This record gives sequence, structure tokens and C-alpha cells, in this order.
Amino acid sequence: MGTAGESLAFLDIPEGSLWVANSEVTAALERHFLPAYLAKARWFPGNSETRIKPKIIARLPFTADSTTFVVIQTNHHARYLLPLRVDWSVDAGPELDRSIVARLHQGEREGLLCDVAADPAFIRLILEHLRREASIAGSGWRLDFKPTSKLGSQPPNTPSRIRAIQGEQSNSTAVVDQDYVVKLYRQIEPGQNPEVEMGYFLTEAANFAHTPALLGHLEAAHGSARYALGIVHAFVPNRGDAWTWSADRLSIYLDSIVKGSEERDKAITARRDYLQWVRRLGRRVAEMHRSLASRDDVAAFKPEPIDEGDLDFWIGDVMERAARIFNRWEESSLDVNDRPLMERLLWVKPRMCDYAANLIRPSLGRCKIRHHGDLHLGQVLVANEDAVIIDFEGEPSRPLADRRRKAPAARDVAGVLRSLDYAAMASRQHRQKSETLNAPTSRALLAWRQQSTDGFLSAYQEAIGASVLWPERAEDTKLMLNFFLLEKALYEVEYELSYRPAWISVPLQGVLRVLEEGGVA
Repeated sequence: MGTAGESLAFLDIPEGSLWVANSEVTAALERHFLPAYLAKARWFPGNSETRIKPKIIARLPFTADSTTFVVIQTNHHARYLLPLRVDWSVDAGPELDRSIVARLHQGEREGLLCDVAADPAFIRLILEHLRREASIAGSGWRLDFKPTSKLGSQPPNTPSRIRAIQGEQSNSTAVVDQDYVVKLYRQIEPGQNPEVEMGYFLTEAANFAHTPALLGHLEAAHGSARYALGIVHAFVPNRGDAWTWSADRLSIYLDSIVKGSEERDKAITARRDYLQWVRRLGRRVAEMHRSLASRDDVAAFKPEPIDEGDLDFWIGDVMERAARIFNRWEESSLDVNDRPLMERLLWVKPRMCDYAANLIRPSLGRCKIRHHGDLHLGQVLVANEDAVIIDFEGEPSRPLADRRRKAPAARDVAGVLRSLDYAAMASRQHRQKSETLNAPTSRALLAWRQQSTDGFLSAYQEAIGASVLWPERAEDTKLMLNFFLLEKALYEVEYELSYRPAWISVPLQGVLRVLEEGGVA
């Protein structure tokens, strides 16, 4: 085997050569092995192997052995991170199958080139480097490990149990014992990462207690550009995310309603406990906003007045998303029951821009702040009957500059209100399809939705109090909230149109409710 290339299912590496330094190995990886691997990776947006055209643009040494951070650029100019390691001592068992990038030949030996993002040895090394504030240079790049002051309060014990979180979509995350959560970013771009920036501010400057403490992050420097590669938070014991927990509470409540009087107490308890928790969530979101607006001396977090440029950006963003939806819906295979909803939305298209502008223009001069940017029930942990807010990356489809953009606190509030609505309506749709939705259950669902959204909003408003962060007059509050409810519901429509057309009726109804309130639909 004198040259590198593809031999059956193997990548051939010439004897005496390192895989990272051989141009023929690189070409074979780019041509065949990486497209095949990326097509099945959960975090990569494409699934067509023939359309994925990766180019390896950087190799960053991570350890003295064969672990290397590989940065690839796709034909869409997006950049992705893969921590790769060669191992000549293991066989390809089923537990490794999803992480194998290539099977290797070199002389008489065989090995594996694996993505080690969830590998315990790799995670331990990240934590060790973070404690030492390590800096590793090579190939014109430098890896910097940057701990916060909170890392010293964590136990320095060698991690014993490391498990990957399988449901992660866009990144790779591992939980280490009951101490750490280590997230590796997969898509990377130059600039200030909002999750790192917000985490430092909330942990070090504002001392906000209802988000996991930031323990540190890993970044790569190349010239003047800096890329966030990973982040480490303290682990918070929890009962799961609020979306899953909400669905469970709602299911218990509705099943108890169906069973009748013998289950009445169970239904009352489930509803009471959930509404108490929702009100607590409202208070925590208000406290988060107060914390984010607490430092006039930090430019990136200083509250500022909304200007004409902000209004134009938000209106333009909403209308661009609506245009994408209108352009795509005729090509989509919507259910026959969903098409009338989309046709109603299409009918109001000529009036939507003016309506959106009328909702948000009275906000000129009000306060904009740094905010979560993608707040919904899936970004909240249920912990000790309390709410812990996580994942401050912002909407992953937006560029970094947009994710760091200041906006009214109402944008986060609208995100939670839409999520509470979505949880109830998703349950309704599920029961409709399973033919377990009757009139009493439907009424109970709608009451649950109304009580949970009312409870969250009233608790938020009580906690935010008299503040520049929230309009004084109820009519001004309604206008601002409706604009961001419209923005969020359109985002949901676009998402479902792309990935889950069967669910599109839920956000479509949300859009139409906002438009109906203004007499547009």
C-alpha cells in the first residue's frame, strides 16, 4: 500500500506517514469519507452524501498523541469542527459505529479514525486543560482554555462517569458525573459567541443564580479571528427540560379528566403544581432580564433606546421570513386540512407589513437589552420545583451579530408564551390523531393553555415591576408582545415547513390568532 486512497471501506495511509500531513489522505477524506460521515451526523444540516463537499482548512493539535481538531469548510462556506483521533488498538464495535469517520490501513495494521467528541478520555483532557489554563499552538492556530473564577469551587477529582446527551441536535454535549456539562460547538464562526459572553456576564458580573454557572470555555485564535469551540458549565441536578416535563404534566391532567370523578384530585393537583411552577418561571425570566440590564458600565450589556434602525431591522426580518414561507408553501406537501390555514395567511400577505409595522413602531425610544434570544420551554430545566434557564446561544440559524443584537425584553416573553401555547396545542393534535380528543378534553386543554400563559405573564409583570424594561400601559404591552409573538410564530412555521410539515397547523394557528386580534385575518 504505497499511496493513500480508498481501498474497499478502508483509508490507506502510507507507511511512515501521518494522516494529518499527507495530501492524498486529505483528498480521500474530503472526497469520500467525510461526506459519508457528515451525512449521518445529527449535528450536520445536510444528509445527502453526494451534495456535501467538505474542504479541510485547518488541523489544530490538541494533544501530543493523535487527537487533532479538524476544521472543515463546506460548499456553503459554513465551518464545522471535528475532534478526530487515530486508534490502532481498538476494533470497530457497535458502540463506536456512529463515531467512525474512516477505517484505516497502514502496512500490516488496521485502525480507526474516530470523532471523539463524546469520548471520556477527550472530555477529561478538556477539563484538565481548562484547570491549567492551557494554551496549545500549532499550524498557525492557537487553542486557549479560559476558566472562570467558579471553576475552583468544583471538585478536582478525576471524572468517573461521562455520558453523551443523545438528543443534542446542533452541538455535542456530555455530562460528567454530577459536576460538569461539556458542550462542543460543531458549527463555528469568528466573533464573540453569545453563550460564552452571556455566561461570563451572568456568572461573573451579575451573579444570576438561576442559570448554570459558567466554568470556562475553549477558543481558537487564528490571526485576529477568534472562534469559540466549546464551553463548560456546572451541572444542575434536574428533572429534565420544561418542554418534556410540561407534556408529562399535561398528559397526567388530561388522562385524569378522562377517567372522571375518581381521578379528580389527581387532575387538580397536576394543574395546581404546574401553574405554580409556570408562575415561578415568569419570575425567573424577569429576574434574568433585570440582571442583564444591571450594568450600565459594560457597553455590550448597557440598556439602550430603540431607534429607527432597530424597527426597520425587526420589521424587515419578519417580512423576509414571511416571504420565504410564501415562496415555499406551494412546493410543500401539506396535509389537506392544513392548506386552508396557509391560504388564509396568504390572503393577508398584502397587509402584513403594515400591520407588523403598526405593532412595533410605538416601541420607538423604549428600552432594548441583551436577552436570551431563543427562549422556550426546551431551554429551561425543572430543578427542585424551580426554573433554571440554559442555552444562551440565540437562534442557531442567525449569524453571531444578530444573536448578540439587543431587543426588548418582550422578545423573550413572547418566546415562552408561544412555547406554552405550543405544548398545549401539540397535545391537542396528538390526541386528535389518536382519536382520544373529546369535547371535555378539548375544553380542558384550552383552559390549561389560557391559565398557563396568563399565569406566566402576570408573574413576569409582577416581578419586573415599574421598569424601563416593560411598557407602563397595557395597550403598549399588547402591541409589543403581539409583534414578537408574530415573529416567533412565523419562525415556527418556517421550521415546521422545512422539517415537520405534519405539525405546521400549530404555529399557523398562532400566527393567525395574532393577525385576527388586529382585524387583519
